[in-house]
Amino acid sequence: MVQKKKKAAPASKARKPKRDAEKKFGKKTNMSEFRAQLDSIGVKIVEVTADGNCFFRAMGDQLEGDEEQHMKYREMVVQYIVKHREEFEPFIEDEVPFDEYCDSMMKDGTWAGNMELQAASLVTRRNICIHMLNSPRWYINNFSGREATNMVHLSYHHGEHYNSVRLTEDTCQGPAIPVVIKTDANVASASINSQTKVKDVEKSSQRSTYDHTSVKLVMAGTGCSNVAVVEHVLEEMDGDVATAIEYMIAERLSLGSDDADGDIYMNYACNDNTEKDEHIFGIAEAFLSSWLLDEI
Repeated sequence: MVQKKKKAAPASKARKPKRDAEKKFGKKTNMSEFRAQLDSIGVKIVEVTADGNCFFRAMGDQLEGDEEQHMKYREMVVQYIVKHREEFEPFIEDEVPFDEYCDSMMKDGTWAGNMELQAASLVTRRNICIHMLNSPRWYINNFSGREATNMVHLSYHHGEHYNSVRLTEDTCQGPAIPVVIKTDANVASASINSQTKVKDVEKSSQRSTYDHTSVKLVMAGTGCSNVAVVEHVLEEMDGDVATAIEYMIAERLSLGSDDADGDIYMNYACNDNTEKDEHIFGIAEAFLSSWLLDEI
């Protein structure tokens, strides 16, 4: 179950750390527990300065080994959003005008939001893995094959701070050494392992009683448009939206996105989408992740 976290304020507003002790490295609460959690899978937290630029600093550490390159990555991300306005504008919160949002996001110290995570993945051509204390990892997946091998790994703290995550043996000299973590597809004991089972679900006249909102959340979070499949997974996961989403994404990753015959959710059960549609799904999934962290 995802640990409840405080919802972050809109990304377009610059905010200052609450205490001087947090200004350098962010909150220390439970850091030792978080470090132990990551140590168990062979990675470590590399702290970056908590000054409103932490996401971009973490990206700089991951890709260049230099958090001081944060403004470079901020500019790259904002320019990508501006260039792809039609994909991102519908997801701006609080009815902030698009140009105003982008101008604010370009300023030093403005916190990155969900759109910036998706844009950062696309502009750097890297999938992103976000580690959280006592919670499942969240993945922003836009690429497959060779492009998927160099994944950015970040840690997310208290709903307000990002750090970089590297292999335990990484000396932190230069770009992060690629981290490979075997995704756990067995999120729950229930398992759907064949197209036959999916077809049986689709043919079944029975419909689960899960509310429409839960179904829509899972569909948005996975990109799957097959209601029957989503309802079935929700049933197997006892109605847990977060677990259903993680299971479907993990199942896809474990089967391999290049395996057109084996990917039962994204190829058999779900509609084919253009690259643009997939990017929009990614933005929606990022927003959904934030919503789930606040609600569950």
